[in-house]
Amino acid sequence: MRAAHSIFYAVRLRIYLRHRFFRRFCVHICGTEREEPLERINLSSIKKESVRAIFNAITGKDQISRAEIAEITGLSLMTVGKVVDALLERHVIIQSKEIKNMAGRRAGLVSLNTDKFFMIIDLTSRNMSMTVMDIALNIVDKITYEYNGDFYYEENLYIFMKNVKIYILRKLDMAEAAGIGVVLPGTYVPESDTVVSSRVPELAQTHVRAIIEDVLRCPVDALEKDVLTAAASNLADLEKESINSVAYVCIGETISGALISGGEILHGRQAYAGDIGRVLTEANGTLQALFEQRGLRDETVAELARALAYEIALFDPDIVLIENCTGGKMEQYRAPLVSRICRVAGFAEEELPQIRILETGVRHAYRGLAIRMRSAWIQKEVN
Repeated sequence: MRAAHSIFYAVRLRIYLRHRFFRRFCVHICGTEREEPLERINLSSIKKESVRAIFNAITGKDQISRAEIAEITGLSLMTVGKVVDALLERHVIIQSKEIKNMAGRRAGLVSLNTDKFFMIIDLTSRNMSMTVMDIALNIVDKITYEYNGDFYYEENLYIFMKNVKIYILRKLDMAEAAGIGVVLPGTYVPESDTVVSSRVPELAQTHVRAIIEDVLRCPVDALEKDVLTAAASNLADLEKESINSVAYVCIGETISGALISGGEILHGRQAYAGDIGRVLTEANGTLQALFEQRGLRDETVAELARALAYEIALFDPDIVLIENCTGGKMEQYRAPLVSRICRVAGFAEEELPQIRILETGVRHAYRGLAIRMRSAWIQKEVN
């Protein structure tokens, strides 16, 4: 009887030791103790601001440890660990390698999972495009479509979206898609699924979301006016400078603008707040129409200065941010721009807000829309 008990306990001990060895082996190789499915980590007890701060800390580094995240955010290691584990579980981030800390224990370094991507569809002109951006906001790829005047606008949109569908089938794994967004040249009206006050008038009769979703068989997550998403992109860069209010102007094939106050974009009743392109010129046409006809020239800069003078007098921004996407140089017009603003508004030059000119060549609209979608996606993932 005693022999039987001895054999039984010996077998139990061997099973226990094998299980312990297997757990330690998993920790060493995979950085986790077990691979069987676990319940989804619940983050309901953690403030949204804390989750956002932890994600931003990871976003700002190529690789970062939990201890570094805690130091940057001022949050406890326990809170950081819970959020990081949840983001790992959801494949938002990856644990790329391990290092030994001072105590000799192994600590994982985490980074964004750049297999995850956003698809940005650009309908701001008749020549359409689609850009793939990873969640670190790097451009991965882009395809373009040249408008065919022999077809109606809707036909062109269907052809373009079918090209996008073929690209997806060949090159993308939509299981890794974090969102699909559409950049528009006007204000999107969900009730009618159309775009109003647009540089592409046909969009007022085009069911944008319906056509895109019909071809792709995927839901569209966001449809937004290009100047607002471009402003959001620049706002993300300005947050570090503690700038409270911004008058933003974007110049490309046309001209538009937005107002930022207290870190938020002001939309107004119909999302027209700060849209400087709607201002009437001295010739009684709009500034938008003038830029579309004449481009970046002395007379258009003079009219821009006149419009900015009134905007500065009324809004009193900390900074005027002019993003030039024309391919020409805006900096050469700074002196006449400042001089005319002062003359029209009756200001001395030292009374003007800072005027910052960005010679980007590429509008920030894609990046801004991706930032907004990324924020919504992360919040959805951790809820």
